[in-house]
Amino acid sequence: MHIQKRNNSYKVYVSIGYENGKHKFRTSTYTPPKGMTSKQEQKAVLEFAEAFERKVKGGANIKYTKMTFKSFCFDLYYKTHLDTLKPKTASGYKIVIENRLIPYFGDMPINNITPLDIRGWLSSLDRRDGKEEDLSRNTAGSWFRTLSAILGKAYEWEIIDENPCKRVKAPSKPQSDVQALQLEDVKKIITKLPEYSDNRARLFILLVLNTGIREAEAAGLEWRDINLEKHMISINRTSQYIPGEGMIESSPKSKTSVRSIPISDNLIKEIEAYKVWQNKEIERLDELYQGNKGDRAKLFTTWDGKPVFDSTLRDWLNKFLVWCEVPHVTVHGLRHTFASILIANGTDARTTAALLGHSSPALVMNVYANTQEEAKTRAINNLDGIFNSESSASD
Repeated sequence: MHIQKRNNSYKVYVSIGYENGKHKFRTSTYTPPKGMTSKQEQKAVLEFAEAFERKVKGGANIKYTKMTFKSFCFDLYYKTHLDTLKPKTASGYKIVIENRLIPYFGDMPINNITPLDIRGWLSSLDRRDGKEEDLSRNTAGSWFRTLSAILGKAYEWEIIDENPCKRVKAPSKPQSDVQALQLEDVKKIITKLPEYSDNRARLFILLVLNTGIREAEAAGLEWRDINLEKHMISINRTSQYIPGEGMIESSPKSKTSVRSIPISDNLIKEIEAYKVWQNKEIERLDELYQGNKGDRAKLFTTWDGKPVFDSTLRDWLNKFLVWCEVPHVTVHGLRHTFASILIANGTDARTTAALLGHSSPALVMNVYANTQEEAKTRAINNLDGIFNSESSASD
């Protein structure tokens, strides 16, 4: 409900939902009797507005009483909201909606879905990938949050009276299980990388360890994003595989994800050597090369210049880690490693957040600040030194 004053009268707007993707309202105008005090007028306007809202609500949602969950998703949610999300996020939502939500809730009238229905759905969830392990609570929690987001939109658009997910205890979300490498493992990687034969994998791993960039940000890098003179790398786009659509370029995850990151002298040398190698490969392939050339060429591509898949970057890392004989870690784990080493060596949270493209320094500290054993040992040794110095002073 919204109230707008116009000269001596008030116009009341009450939402009645969406039609063909457009927000619809019922309106009424109220003119207070003369002679009222300001306080009396405010009270009278509010009473009129509330009475009008009750009247509208009595019949506003009649057209939605038979709308099923499936028709809400296909006819409203997809057309009105899904396109506002990042392509990867939208694709993930569609997969959950069509594979996990519609088979259970699809034919239910959306305004009849109850907390009991949602608990029943949660208890029915199972794996469909052939593995024997139980479905993780993290996965179930992610699907639950998707359902809650959808029903939250139905509530926001006044198609249902409340979001029933609010009355259901969400599957607990465990602490992040992303593993970071220890400093000794990173030193081993840096030592052995020059011996590794795959030039693309070598530079990719070095870049993530030295800049903390995301997987999709690395896939989106072009040579115009590298300023060798200023020792700077700019994150301006992402490149990701979207099921059914192929490789899609998009803007980074958030406004703070668009950023510039300083790069070291050693990394500059690696990038320059890699550029020489790539140019030779492009020249050797000649007409077989299918990618862009010059400043718009991607840093990381398939052998013939096509955009590289997310899974290919992961394969590069996995094969290297086996070869290098260090613990397995994901690409995000390398990003985690970068951040934890920065924090362990005294980099403040705000600077670390800016380098990672996060908006919240507090989140950075909560997620990344407790993974380096070497930093813990150093902290205790420092404390021991403080205690001993205090003891010596008292003697």
